[in-house]
Amino acid sequence: MDESHLRKTIFITATFFILLCCFWELTSQYFVQYRFILPPLSVVLQTMWQHSDLFLINTKVTLREMAGGFLLALVVAFPLAWTMYLSRFAKSILHPLFVIFQSIPMFTLAPIMVLWFGWSYIAIVVPTALMIFLPLTMNIYQGLISTPKYLLEYFRINQATQWQTFFKLQLPWSLPHIFAGFRISAAFAGIGAIAGEWAGAQTGLGILMLKSRRATDLEITFGALLCLVMISMGLYGVIAYAESRYKKHLPMKFFSAFSVFSLICMVTFISTPIKSIHDIKTQNVRLLLDWLPNSNHVPLYLGIEKKIFAKHYLNLEIIEIGDPSDTIPYITSEKVDLALFYMPDVIKANRKGADLHIHGVLMAQPLNSFIFRADKAIHTPKDLSGLVIGYSIAGGDPLTLIRLLKENQIHPKELRNVNFDLVTLLGTDQVDVIYGAFWNIESEHLRSLGIHTRHFDVSELGHPPYSELVFVGKKNAFQERFQSALQESIAYCKAHPEEAFALYANCHNDKSAKTLQWEKEAWLKTLPLLADEQKVSQKEEDLLIRWLDP
Repeated sequence: MDESHLRKTIFITATFFILLCCFWELTSQYFVQYRFILPPLSVVLQTMWQHSDLFLINTKVTLREMAGGFLLALVVAFPLAWTMYLSRFAKSILHPLFVIFQSIPMFTLAPIMVLWFGWSYIAIVVPTALMIFLPLTMNIYQGLISTPKYLLEYFRINQATQWQTFFKLQLPWSLPHIFAGFRISAAFAGIGAIAGEWAGAQTGLGILMLKSRRATDLEITFGALLCLVMISMGLYGVIAYAESRYKKHLPMKFFSAFSVFSLICMVTFISTPIKSIHDIKTQNVRLLLDWLPNSNHVPLYLGIEKKIFAKHYLNLEIIEIGDPSDTIPYITSEKVDLALFYMPDVIKANRKGADLHIHGVLMAQPLNSFIFRADKAIHTPKDLSGLVIGYSIAGGDPLTLIRLLKENQIHPKELRNVNFDLVTLLGTDQVDVIYGAFWNIESEHLRSLGIHTRHFDVSELGHPPYSELVFVGKKNAFQERFQSALQESIAYCKAHPEEAFALYANCHNDKSAKTLQWEKEAWLKTLPLLADEQKVSQKEEDLLIRWLDP
């Protein structure tokens, strides 16, 4: 490609993106109702500038994961491509396996990586590598078989070794195909890293997107998306530049220098500090939350910040999760020591042989509810008939929902699985009622968006009383210490609610001021709901078990 043609291509591409950005901005400004799902680009850029440190930290994390995935895929792709080149039998076995791996959605494979490797860097790198492995391997293989046979024969006649043939002939001849594989990999690496983060990371652009989207901080969501696009385009640009230099007759020397430089950068990104060794008396406890951090979790963060858990010789490590359906496997596989979970689901899991024990109580009453707009003509549960009810599988068993509706003779127009988009779909009137949301959290979230709501607690539809959020895990030796520390943290929260929430807010600088404002209102609603004791009564448990029996 000559320089004039390159300049023309850059000009056309830049013009297209400028027009696209203008269309985005004008659409968001003119159609105000779309701001709920598409904020103006100007506001997104302003948010990125105001929270530049937040975006830089998370961008570095994701870039490190992309680099690690790229390196792992490259290390595996070269020998496998060479094996396929040397053996048709190996190709007949490996090629179908590559297709199978590529057809598996990484979003479903990523939680399995966490079960195998825990919440570690490698659990995110492996899905990233698998995402880019097939195109990279097949491009390297295509480059190897593209070497002209007469040149291969020439090398054999001159008694060149196999390594000499590879490095002096096949590798240089394969570089155009390898660069093509690199370009494709640069585009796919970001997708793989985000898939891994959503399953098992605590930081990164994927986690930033997840948290901000569910808090409807869409400016941060789109800011994180723009950061991902920029680093993907940056990697693509670096590879394209290296390819252009190669085509200007700086082949192996430049390519080798580029590769060494890239590997050094990757190793730098991958390296992580070694954690300090804790006092041998202190027991490390990995606690998995039931959901992304919210007002329900304030006592846990306060207990850590005020060193209440440390006073009881517990080093509590909080692990966040974006999909509660993965909780039980993490406990049974002992990837975590404790998990905050829903009591009805704990009983159902034990019926299937999970052998979980309740080690503490956070919320001693039901929070699950049917939430609807306050301006709807809904006065009793029977008024839910004829309406569209959106439910979240994570917020309760659909069979329980169906049973509650049947026992109250409620006949909805439609039951719609909305996954985790309860707030968004009620806010845009795509559903009339949401089930599976907590009335102390989602009601305040919706109110912050200008949507006033009312709700029916599940108890009003005949569900027996139960402790909504309990701490579960395998049998352990620190149960009494954990219960004492937790109850002390709850007591401190009730005595000092303002200080408690301030400590929680300081632990989450990725949350916007708007989100923290409605979370504070939710916290004031939550305070009276916190457990007064750490044991579930046998009567309560037996009543719930009998009700859950089919």
